[in-house]
Amino acid sequence: MSQGRYHWSNCAVPARFVRIHAIGCLPWLLLLVRASWYTFYFAIALTAALIYIEIIKKMTLGAFFRSIVVTLTGRVRPTISLHRDLP
Repeated sequence: MSQGRYHWSNCAVPARFVRIHAIGCLPWLLLLVRASWYTFYFAIALTAALIYIEIIKKMTLGAFFRSIVVTLTGRVRPTISLHRDLP
């Protein structure tokens, strides 16, 4: 009972619709409320981006955003805190 999908640490799985994160459903719900071509294209683009991130790259959204931050700022963090050291 302590292995597989019944393990104690597997209790907070993210909400998913088919295989993509549930946040991808929001543009489709917006499309139901306010139907326009721009909303349709936005929903298609967001769904394609989520499929690329989660199925092809095999990353979660949090890991993807962390990789973007690491790419922009670098892996080495400064050891001093500027807001504490400046007067």
